[in-house]
Amino acid sequence: MRNSTLALAVLLACAASPASAQDGAPPNVPSRYSFNRVDDGFLRLDNQTGQIAFCSPHAVGWACQAVPEDRAALEKEIARLQGEVASLKSEIAALREPPPPLPPADLTPPRPPRPPADLTPPTTEKSEDATKLREDIERARAAFENAWRRLVEMILNFQKDMMRKG
Repeated sequence: MRNSTLALAVLLACAASPASAQDGAPPNVPSRYSFNRVDDGFLRLDNQTGQIAFCSPHAVGWACQAVPEDRAALEKEIARLQGEVASLKSEIAALREPPPPLPPADLTPPRPPRPPADLTPPTTEKSEDATKLREDIERARAAFENAWRRLVEMILNFQKDMMRKG
């Protein structure tokens, strides 16, 4: 039994190692199987398909049995991921769609605003009110004119000060 175990270990080591140079294969080609020692034997991983088998000594010799996979769980995960991919693709497609067209613009020129009724020119009957209104407008114009003149003077003085300091 010990000799068969040793023979199997040598056989497995040869199978796991790259093909020899005398076979004509390149020395760096990865082997199809890789083996890992476990308590009662070896786990064999098929590097091409991903299948795992448990190899152990039997009365007649060594035998490898496929390790059962939880295929239902794998199929469920694959279905979930396919659904997620489909939803992400639809979101991307929605983002790539052009925005809806804008409503047509109203190109008619705006109407000039109407003056309020209380600022309409007075009639001859209200000549005293018209005189008072004109005086109020003239006082407001003079106040705005004075404020503007003072603002311009302040800006000029500020510029002169900055030129002296700079």
